Amino acid sequence: MMHMNQKRTIPLIFLTSIIFFLTPVVPGIGQSPPKPGNIDKQAVKHVEDAVRIQQRTQKKRTQWVREKTDLVLQYEQLIQEKQILEKEKESLLALHSSQESLNQSFVRQKKESIRIQQELIPFLNTTYTRLETLIQNDPPFLKKERTRRLAALSKIIIDQGITIAERYRKILEALFIEAEYGSTVEVYQDKIILEPSNGEETLCNIFRLGRVSLFFLSLDQAVCGVFDPGLNRWQVLPDNMLPPIRSAVEIAGKRRPVELLPLPIGRLADKGGDL
Repeated sequence: MMHMNQKRTIPLIFLTSIIFFLTPVVPGIGQSPPKPGNIDKQAVKHVEDAVRIQQRTQKKRTQWVREKTDLVLQYEQLIQEKQILEKEKESLLALHSSQESLNQSFVRQKKESIRIQQELIPFLNTTYTRLETLIQNDPPFLKKERTRRLAALSKIIIDQGITIAERYRKILEALFIEAEYGSTVEVYQDKIILEPSNGEETLCNIFRLGRVSLFFLSLDQAVCGVFDPGLNRWQVLPDNMLPPIRSAVEIAGKRRPVELLPLPIGRLADKGGDL
C-alpha cells in the first residue's frame, strides 16, 4: 500500500514543477501587469528618443564634415601661401644680396669720392692761382670782363656750401673760356692810355688776334698801334700800318671777307724786353 502511494505522489510533483516554469514572472508580489496603452507610450518614447539621438548624431556628423572641409581648404590655402612665401623669401634673399653688393659699391664710391675731393681741393686752388697769374700777366684784352669772372670764381672756390663738382665745373668753364680766346678774333671798344701821352684815356677800337697780339685803331681811323707786352704799354705804329689794321678791324667786325694781312705780330722778347 505504501508502494502505491509513492507512485501517485511522483506525477503530482512533476506537474507542479511544470506549472511553476510555465507561469509568467510577475514584477513583484502585489504589483499588477502593465496595461497595453502604457506599453505603446513607452515604445513611442523609445522611438522618439532614438530619432532625436539620430538627428543629433547626424547634425554633429554634418557639422564635423563641414569643419573637416573648411580645415582641408584652410590647409590647402596655407600650403599655397607657404609656397608663395618661400618664393618671396628667395626673392628677398636675392634682393638683399644685391642690395648688400650695391651698398658695398656705394661705400667704395664714397671713399673714392672723399679721396678725389681731398685731391681736387689743392688742384682747384693751384689752378685758380695759375689762372689769376695768367690774367694778370696777359695782354689787357677784355680786362674788366675777365677780372669780374676771376673775382666770382674766387668766391666759388672758397665757398664750402658749393660742392666740389660745381667748383670744378666752374673753374673748367673759366679755363675753356680763356683757351677759346686763343682761337678767335674780335673787335671791341675800350679806353686805353697811348704812349707818349699825358696819361689821358682814349676810346679806341681794339682788335684782338687770338692771344697773339692786340692792336688799336682810333675812332677817326687816323692812329693805330699795338700793345707791347714787354713794356706793358700801348705803342703807336707808323701810318703805313693803318690800312692792314683797318682791314683787320673790318674783318673782325664781319664787314669784310677774310684775307691775309701783313700785321706786326712781333717776336719773342729778348733780354731787353723789345719786340
